Amino acid sequence: MLRIIIIVTILVLLLSAFFLPRFRRALWATLGVVLSIIAVIIWLDNRERELAHLSFPLTQVELSNMVAAPGLNARSYVVNGRIFNHSPTEPLKQVLFEVMVNDCEGAHCQVVAQEEGRVSMVIPPGQVRDFKVSVPFSSLITLQGTAEWVFKVIDVNDR
Repeated sequence: MLRIIIIVTILVLLLSAFFLPRFRRALWATLGVVLSIIAVIIWLDNRERELAHLSFPLTQVELSNMVAAPGLNARSYVVNGRIFNHSPTEPLKQVLFEVMVNDCEGAHCQVVAQEEGRVSMVIPPGQVRDFKVSVPFSSLITLQGTAEWVFKVIDVNDR
């Protein structure tokens, strides 16, 4: 929403400068200030994400009992599992995990699908929660051998 407000403000300033030439100098100064503010907002957002990873390492989140079953259509799967929050102090609010499907023929396996799933729920420190989410895949999964499902935590949000 903030980005839309910023874009509309810039467009209003550009139109004002076009129809009111006296304000062109003020427009350049205003655009410089607006662009500087946008750069600071982006920098602060990136810094907050980096700090979130420092305060909550991915090793403190554990996925277990993970099962994938066909979903509502041919490309979606319902993933059930359990999330452990091993942090002694920090609650967990969101987990982003990767779902990979390997097509295995004997000892040889190839990745045939890879998507991300997101679980949003508050998990207090030292506790566990069961979850169920739908994960849509970008294409149909076709197998020549047997499916091997691999789940891995790739991001967390404790804020």
